[in-house]
Amino acid sequence: MNNVRRNFLKLGALGACSLALPLDRLLAQDKPAEKTGATQPTLVVIYLRGGADALNVIVPFADKRYYDIRPSIALPAEDGEGVRGVIKLDKQFALNPAMSALKPHFDAGRVAPLVCVGSNHTTRSHFDAQDFMERGAPGLRSVRNGWLNRFLEATNKAKASDEQLRALGMQTLLPRALRGDYPVLAVPDDKVLNDPDLIEVFKKVYEEEKKKEKEGDMKGEMKEDRPEEDTVKETGQDTVKTLQRYVNIIKKPIAGKRASFGTDPFAKRLKDIATVIRSNVGLEVAALDYNGWDDHVNENGQLAARLKMYADGLAAFMEDLGDQLSNTLIVTMTEFGRTCKENGNDGTDHGHGGFMFLMGGKAKGGKVHGQWMGLEEKDLYEKRDLPVTTDFRDVFSTVLTQHMKFEAPKGFFPDYTPKAVAGLF
Repeated sequence: MNNVRRNFLKLGALGACSLALPLDRLLAQDKPAEKTGATQPTLVVIYLRGGADALNVIVPFADKRYYDIRPSIALPAEDGEGVRGVIKLDKQFALNPAMSALKPHFDAGRVAPLVCVGSNHTTRSHFDAQDFMERGAPGLRSVRNGWLNRFLEATNKAKASDEQLRALGMQTLLPRALRGDYPVLAVPDDKVLNDPDLIEVFKKVYEEEKKKEKEGDMKGEMKEDRPEEDTVKETGQDTVKTLQRYVNIIKKPIAGKRASFGTDPFAKRLKDIATVIRSNVGLEVAALDYNGWDDHVNENGQLAARLKMYADGLAAFMEDLGDQLSNTLIVTMTEFGRTCKENGNDGTDHGHGGFMFLMGGKAKGGKVHGQWMGLEEKDLYEKRDLPVTTDFRDVFSTVLTQHMKFEAPKGFFPDYTPKAVAGLF
């Protein structure tokens, strides 16, 4: 019972944080939307937190200086004795060998890597860089809502009556990009979702509160006006209903063949997102964090392990979606890249220009996008990092326009007028 109570309190706090507005804006009815299905555009945003090393993810194997400045951690261009070479994409770039699961999808035009992308702000702070990117407002600390939440809020008038589960944060703590005025469910971990007693206990508590209120009204009792208490109570009720629906969707068998997903948490979350998409309940936006990319020490082994789970999970996700992949776009980002030169601990330190991946949808895969300047010291940012030649807001704007069919109004990205990224779609 103590475990149930702890989870109950956890879920109560979750409800207060993740659903700030009435349920009818998040979810109108407990049935699929009439306008959903294969034509529903969906955006899946994955954040690699920690500043993933761009040069050992999308490897410039043809640049001799890559090997000069990384004598210990550079990835070999060819297979050697007990060593796997990089997976070549063209005459200049390759994928880390741990990402082999993505190569068939690249060849089929479903994977579009983007180099030298990021923020022109000078910060090398994880926290600032993540905040600036997820809010789409580098340097503007007064902006508190995320770019994905602004999209949901801006399109709400047209969507308000649709019976949709529009957005999900696939983790207990809602990603910054989804925080704001529009209510989004932060999905608890499996210990909470699979607790056979928790949701029922939570539901009964609020039913009991509602019963007491009704009995008090019938007796003509005076009650103190506490709007903040009513908001928390309403939010809790909404959270229970939405979670019940989410659990029902996840547990309901899906028609058709499923891909083989791994057992790691990242793969599990991707499988759940795929289940929601294939259930045709109108999902438009899902966001998921993948932590642990701050490789200051012994980079290669740790990086390879994470990249394998990343690539294997997304390869299974794309396979699982089948025809619906053409309407589902996956965008992967990280707050910044890392130093071009390795440090003294077989790792790298906080840098500047990074990378993105676009997968699925109508993204133009099968080629590496972005303006590459080379690795000569004169071409590096502050003589140490990759420069930013594509602003991340230009990518966000192009994604919203080309995939979500949303023309961002003036001011959507504060103090910035985005430009379309040519050739990305």
